[in-house]
Amino acid sequence: MDATSHTRRRRLAWLLAAIAAVVAVLALCEWRGWPFLRDPIETRLSQRLQRPVEFGDQFALRLLGSIRVRSSALRIGPPAGAAADSPLGGDLVDAKDAWLEVPYGTVIGLMRSQNDAPPRITALRFGEMNASLKRQADGRANWTLAPPNAKDPDDRRIGLPEVGELVVERGRLVLRDDLTKTHLDATVSTTEGARDAAGERAGLVIAGKGRHEDRPFSFRVTSSGVLPLAASAQRSTPVMVAVTLETGPTRLNFAGTATDIVHLQALEGTLSVSGPSLARVGDAVGLTLPTTEPFSLKGRLGKSGQQWSLKEASLNVGGSRLGGQFVFDRAPQIPLLRGELTGSRLVLADLLPAFGVPSPGTANPKPPAGKVLPQREFDLPSLRRMNADIKVRLERAELGSVFAQPLTPVQGDLTLKDGVLQVANLLARTAGGEVKGAWGVDAREKRPLWTADLRWAGVDLERWLRPRSAADKAAAREAAGRDKAPGYVSGKLGGDLKLRGRGNSTAALLGSADGTVQAWIRSGSMSHLIVEAMGIDIAEALGLMIRGDTETRLPIRCAAMHATAENGTVKPQVAIIDTPDTTLLATGEVSLSDERLALTLSARPKDVSPMTLRTPIKVQGSFAEPDVGLEPKPLGRKLVIAALLAVVHPLAALIPLFDTGDPDAGACERTLQRLRGTEAAAGAKPARAR
Repeated sequence: MDATSHTRRRRLAWLLAAIAAVVAVLALCEWRGWPFLRDPIETRLSQRLQRPVEFGDQFALRLLGSIRVRSSALRIGPPAGAAADSPLGGDLVDAKDAWLEVPYGTVIGLMRSQNDAPPRITALRFGEMNASLKRQADGRANWTLAPPNAKDPDDRRIGLPEVGELVVERGRLVLRDDLTKTHLDATVSTTEGARDAAGERAGLVIAGKGRHEDRPFSFRVTSSGVLPLAASAQRSTPVMVAVTLETGPTRLNFAGTATDIVHLQALEGTLSVSGPSLARVGDAVGLTLPTTEPFSLKGRLGKSGQQWSLKEASLNVGGSRLGGQFVFDRAPQIPLLRGELTGSRLVLADLLPAFGVPSPGTANPKPPAGKVLPQREFDLPSLRRMNADIKVRLERAELGSVFAQPLTPVQGDLTLKDGVLQVANLLARTAGGEVKGAWGVDAREKRPLWTADLRWAGVDLERWLRPRSAADKAAAREAAGRDKAPGYVSGKLGGDLKLRGRGNSTAALLGSADGTVQAWIRSGSMSHLIVEAMGIDIAEALGLMIRGDTETRLPIRCAAMHATAENGTVKPQVAIIDTPDTTLLATGEVSLSDERLALTLSARPKDVSPMTLRTPIKVQGSFAEPDVGLEPKPLGRKLVIAALLAVVHPLAALIPLFDTGDPDAGACERTLQRLRGTEAAAGAKPARAR
């Protein structure tokens, strides 16, 4: 054997010996748990996480396969520079009997300051754990385990690591989030991997109570099997989960599957919610929903990525029965709600609380004394909280007890973009006629702008309006075969409305209304008794009351109204109903801003009557206390003359009450000509008694 070969063997022997020694040392360190690395690891983690990190006296580290740490205690302190009594002071985590398993990829990422993705923790186990999460209104949080992202200071997402397995025998979680105005105190318990009496995994239980925007709530989250704290959908298997939430009279229940607690990836299950108003639920989850009557909602709730879906929805609001399919996408900078609202029945009164009308269970205050228009301010800033694209397809909409027929169907396209709400392509049919148009609100300014552009035509008043008395209802049932129901007025109703107003409440927007309203009736008739009563024709009215006026209806030669609104004051430029018996006129104004009435209703009989007072009727006073009375001067003159003539002879007192009538048949045409001229001057299409 030459010297070269001997030298090579000796070097190989020393190398193998060195490797064996290293392996032996590593095995010894692995067996002892690398105790001398405790202080360097604490120092490195404290520097990297910018907060103190301390392990307990009993410390063991394992490095084979993955990094595993067992410690009698684990303390993660407040962010660097946060004093104990500061808003972010106090420990983030204070735990006992801690066991942590982390893959090498997470450690390498932390060492290289790679924070684009949340760190992955394979398992966390604690015998006892207390966690205190705090976030200030400016977005700074004690759970941010790295310098804040200056490009996104208002990020509301909780940047917790992905935790594959969480075991907490006894735990407490306290959250104080000033940014979302949420405070909660919860207990946490899980025995994942263990078996209950039925042989099933016991899973996780989180129960507690708190406050959100000064509203108290309580909740309970349970799961069977392994439910990670935070995980990616690719790395987790959905497990059964149940959620119960109560806040005052509002209750939420969910039963289904999910992959983790924080992100709720691959969420799928049955949802049921009930409460006094949809708006309260919307505020809690970041949706813009109207204030309504008490409601109950059921459906299939799902979540994939940043998209939440609600399928097979069934919504009962008061007497309304609604449903639909919806998707809420939180991925855009401004979340987007899209879908289709359907339903077999919508009762418009159930939506009146959205316009400030007081309702049980809502926070709508009553109007001030002497006022009737709702004063409550709308929650219009919430219109900028999300965008929406909703198709409205309703089978039926109930208008109220005055109307015998509903709107069937009701269709429209609702869009909400950057604070501008629009309902376009509105189409509703009722009583042989239809209503078309659009309305909207622009909430980008301090005083939002409301607009309405509606048109209606061919509405059969006999079928649309409900009979006025029990006798009329009986007569309507008898006349059903003839398709004729008696009422005050009949005919085909048409008209249009174009109004604009500014304000944060119903009272404010009506009090600033500008625009026009016009309506007309064609092929109509009206109650003879009402016509004579308007003319205060005592003789005719007594005769009609004795024999009834069901079969003595007067045909309407023309009926038209054109009114203008300026800064909340509505003035009828033309208001006429002309029959062969009498011409009825209305003049004056209605102030929506002051809620005052100043109208004069007058009748000009065309026939001869032996007993008529024939004096205008005044409608004055406030909306809350209207005052209806007779014009005193004309009436007083007739009564004074009648009293003086009664001295001569009792029958002479009837002379001032004897009306020969005004047989002028051209009043209607002249009035309509005036109406056409008014519209032509305004650039509108002339209206006709058609």
